[in-house]
Order: sequence, then C-alpha cells, then structure tokens
Amino acid sequence: MFEKFEEEVRNCLKNVVSIDFKLEEPKGKYGDLATNIAFKLAKMYKKNPIEIADEIISKIKGDFRYISDIKNINGYINFYLNYEVFSKDLILKVKKEGNNFGRGERKGKRVVIEHTSANPDGPLHIGHLRNAIIGDSLARILRFYGYDVETQYYVNDMGKQIAILALGVRLFGIKEGVKKDHAIVEAYIKANELLEKDNKYVEEVRRIMLEYESGKNKEEIRRIVDLCLEGIRETLKRLNIKHDKFIYESDFVYNGDVDRILNILKNTKYYKENDTCYLDLKDFGIDKELVLKRSDGTTLYTTRDIAYHVYKSKNFDIVIDIFGSDHKLAAKQLEAVLKILNEKVPEFIIYEFITLPEGKISTRKGRYIAVDDLINECIKRAYEEVSKRRKDLDENKRREIAEKLGIGSLKYYIARTSPERKIVFNWGEVLNFERNSLPYIQYAYARICRILEKANVPENFGVKDLNENEKSLVKIISKFPKVVKESAENRNVHTIANYLLEIADVFHRFYNSERVLGSEKEDFRLNLIYATKIVMENCMNLLGIEPLEML
Repeated sequence: MFEKFEEEVRNCLKNVVSIDFKLEEPKGKYGDLATNIAFKLAKMYKKNPIEIADEIISKIKGDFRYISDIKNINGYINFYLNYEVFSKDLILKVKKEGNNFGRGERKGKRVVIEHTSANPDGPLHIGHLRNAIIGDSLARILRFYGYDVETQYYVNDMGKQIAILALGVRLFGIKEGVKKDHAIVEAYIKANELLEKDNKYVEEVRRIMLEYESGKNKEEIRRIVDLCLEGIRETLKRLNIKHDKFIYESDFVYNGDVDRILNILKNTKYYKENDTCYLDLKDFGIDKELVLKRSDGTTLYTTRDIAYHVYKSKNFDIVIDIFGSDHKLAAKQLEAVLKILNEKVPEFIIYEFITLPEGKISTRKGRYIAVDDLINECIKRAYEEVSKRRKDLDENKRREIAEKLGIGSLKYYIARTSPERKIVFNWGEVLNFERNSLPYIQYAYARICRILEKANVPENFGVKDLNENEKSLVKIISKFPKVVKESAENRNVHTIANYLLEIADVFHRFYNSERVLGSEKEDFRLNLIYATKIVMENCMNLLGIEPLEML
C-alpha cells in the first residue's frame, strides 16, 4: 500500500525531470519521502540546488490522492503523506482482504525448492535446522507472492554412509521403544566405531555399496532409510514444516537417468578417465576435478545429484537449492555441469552454520544436538517463563502456550538472521521477552487481542489529526506488500522476520503512549490495531509461526 504513495511521487517527478532519481525516507519532520535530484541537476547546470528544487516544485501539477504537501528543505524535495486519506484506504483494504492482504498476483511459474535433505542416518541436528527453516519459510513467501511452489526433500539413500548404516543395523539391530531416527543413529555410530577398530568391515561396506547400486538389497536398505525418515518427519511436523515430495537418489540410478547423463558427458571435451571417470572443469574456473565414477564402478553423490537436477530442470521453471556453506564448491561444480548439459542452473541460497560452544557437529562420532532435544529445551524454558509471568493461568494453558512459544521462538531466532551470517546459538536471545525476539513480538500481538476482546471493531470510523505514534503504525503496516515483494524477489526470509519485529516495536510505542478504549479516537484506533493484527498474522504465517492470542 505504501508503494501507491511512492508511485504517485515518482509519477509527478517524472513529468517534470528526465533523469533518474532515488527516493528515500527522511527522518524527523522532513516528510515521508524525499529526493536529492536537485543536487544532481545543480552539478549539470551549475546552479544552486535550492533554486532548482523550487523550480521543480513549481512545475508539479495535478490532483493527488496521497500527497498532501511538497516542500523544498535546503535543496531536498520532500513529500508529505496525506495520512487522513491514506489511513482510511489502508485500513479498509486490510479489513477487506484479511489474510490475503499483500498477496501477489499469480506468476504462472513453477518453482521447486529443495531443502533440509539431511542424510537418513540419524535425527535432524542443529546443523540441519537452518536449512529447514529457510527453505520452508521461503516456500511460504514465494507461494504468497504468486508462484506455484513445490518443496522437495532429496533423500541421500546411496553411498558410503548408507552402506555403513546398513552394516550397523545388520550387526546391532534397531533399538525398540525409541524414536526411529534416534534408534537408527545408535546403529550408525556403533558401525563407525567398528570400522575404526577393524579393517575387515571396510571391505564389507564397499561390498554393500556395490550390491545396492547394482539393484540388490533394495528393499532392506529402503526400509532402514524410511524408518529414519519417519522420525525426521515427526520432528519437521513439530516445527510446522512439511515437504510436498521426498525424492530418492537411488531412483535415478535404477531408472537409468544416471547412465544416460554419464553417456552424454562422455561425449564432451570435459570428460576424462584414469582410474576414475571425472570432469575437468578448469574452463569454468574450478581446479578440483569432479569425479563421476570410482574405480570400482560405483557412482558418487554428485553424479546422482546431477541427474536429480536435470529432472528438476525439465519439470520446473525456477530451481532453488538451500545449501550449507560447506557445499560452495559442490554448487559451483553442479552449476558448471548443468551448463555443459544445457539445463537450468539453480539459484543457490548458501547459509552459514549454527555454531555451538561445545565444538564441531559430527553425527558419525555422536557429537551433535538433536533438533528434538533443542525443541524440548525451548518448550521447557518457555514454560518456566510463562509460569513466572502468568500464575493466573491453569497448568494446561501454560503448557499449551509454552509449546507454541518455544517452537516459534526457535524458528524466529533462526529466520531473523541473513544466511551469510554465522549464528552462535544463544539461549538468552531465543526467549528474550524484552526485545528482538518472538516473545517480544507475540507480546505485542497478544496486547492487541486483549484490547479487541473488550470491544467490537466498528465498520465506520473517522480519521483526523494523527499523532506521530499513529502515523508510524499506519506507515509500517502499509509497507507489508512491498516487504513481501522484496523478500520474494531477493529470495530471503530475514526481511519478513525483521519487518515483523519493526511492527512490534512501533506497536509497543503506540500502546505505551496512546489510549485506545475510551479515547476520543476509539473507533479509528480500534480499526488501526485490528489492521495491525492482520498484518502481524500474515508475517507469522509466512514464517510458519502460530500467533498467540494470550501471553
């Protein structure tokens, strides 16, 4: 909605000047949008920018809906928003469209987002969490923006790790009465310990790899993999994350796609052979050879991943991969091979990892924090906070709030940080009720709900003489469609998360200074906070977080 004001400002300037210009939001009492175009023209025409600004303003003509005034302030041209008209239009639009406010028009393009894709050798750990949250939230944002989105989990069910897992299950079985992915990892860890002690099992692992790739033991290994995925799905469900499809890498071996692609690559100048089959990608600025087949004839993960990406290229208009920073080289190699094959190159979202004070994460050595344990700890800490603050609530209600608040806080903590920045996990930031966290945001939302419980939102309302707190709230919620557009087009999630925090900040200032019920502006303010509530809901929905009406 704020973009309508921007559009009006741009159009009136374009009718007067022919050079490019930028708009910025000035601080204080200098209007709502401003441009320094007079300074650019002053250099061109060797004139005083204040005189040029006056000349430009004198030539601006027309009846404007949202521009209330235009002023020359020391050469800057400042535009003032007509808050009375704008606020009325905004609130009526939000009320009418509700949870569709800010939704983009259908784009007519199919998008596939691959995310999470953790190896099925144990539970999701904190290292996988950022991938899952970025991928799921981005899918929600792109759908809302108008794309047809499908999310996929690429199941790495071949290769050395799966062979070690199969060996572990054969030798040690799967522990009963334990969540399936946690039971699976016990067998996997024991098998790795065995391999370090006794070399005879190294050959056994290689034999399992060869047999499985040739089509033997398919049912046995798929059963083990699916048991682990059953546990992983349960964890993702708790996080309100769901994949549309699970795609198994072994299927691309068994259906012949891997061999077909290898045959195509064999006929390119990049294909080389010695003990292994590999691609020389120096022409693409990549020094490291890309091995496609080992000397024993088995393919590598990368080879099968190429086949998977060819499938995605042929079935979708836009391909997006969420990769950890340890996959930067793999992303470059994959991009090069897909260019050789004349297929679509994915958009890679590369994120840095979440680090722990305890050190590096390793599933193989059993040194990791399972997401299940992290979720449980979040809920436990949230329960302690809720119990301190809301002694008036019964036990069931406190636990219900704690579950939603704990899980949502964990997700928000991850989503708010841009992917290229590392996260050092900090409990003090996850559940901070005072600032920069989901509890702080949910507290603003719950305050709105408490006010709205006490009064009906009137259909008719007047808008007159808005103060700075009212203007700030109108302005911030009006930017939601623009923020959705920016987030979708830039393929980022933190933009929405940080915008939601801005709304909470502005609302808390409004709440602490302005009376709603019983004030002279009750009708308007009820409508204003109701519109704020809808925009906050829409933001939380895009992040997969459930709004809390009570906190």
